[in-house]
Amino acid sequence: MGFNMSWLFVDGIDEEVLYTMLDLVATDVRPDPYDLGTSRVPLAGSRLKSGWSAVFAKYSLVMDAMFGTSPPRVARLPSPSRCLACVVLEHAMISYAGFWQDGRPVWEVRHDGGDHLEATGDLPAEFAAIRDAGMTKQRAKKPGPWGVDHLFDVALDAAAGVTNYRHDHDVAPDFFTDLRTLVPAEGNVLTRLSQPPTWWQTAGSIEYE
Repeated sequence: MGFNMSWLFVDGIDEEVLYTMLDLVATDVRPDPYDLGTSRVPLAGSRLKSGWSAVFAKYSLVMDAMFGTSPPRVARLPSPSRCLACVVLEHAMISYAGFWQDGRPVWEVRHDGGDHLEATGDLPAEFAAIRDAGMTKQRAKKPGPWGVDHLFDVALDAAAGVTNYRHDHDVAPDFFTDLRTLVPAEGNVLTRLSQPPTWWQTAGSIEYE
């Protein structure tokens, strides 16, 4: 089945402030880090040793932080701050990374499967090397339905270049400093993307389940 999860990292802000700006509330439950983004732990957050504050979610829930309101919730983030959102949907071979700074979008990278790769904005200097490596591997892959989708990793590697985090890589035991489950504020029930972006139809579903 693979990974179907998303995460959002923000620096220059306390984690409790981040949760409030995203309309989330921390509980006293301490989840297993290996369950992040699953049905067992659909929503969690933590302060990280690196100084970032983070929210981890099942499926594409952090997309609502990017697109679910007008203006988007990430526009509430104070200056100076940096925000990196990442979505990985292996069932549809979709990967996405979007970077905001001081409440404004800076760049995004999106892969919708196959040979599709779209990158816009003021991309980081190392992005060209990440993209070229992925495209070289993609062109060299063996044809057929079981070939590896190397472009899928481009957005994830671009995000990791900023945060030094990938969902499928091991982290140090002290990576999380205060990992707790989160719930929507005021009893709101988040079950589907409220305002999916126009390209989201490639995912096949706007439901979180």
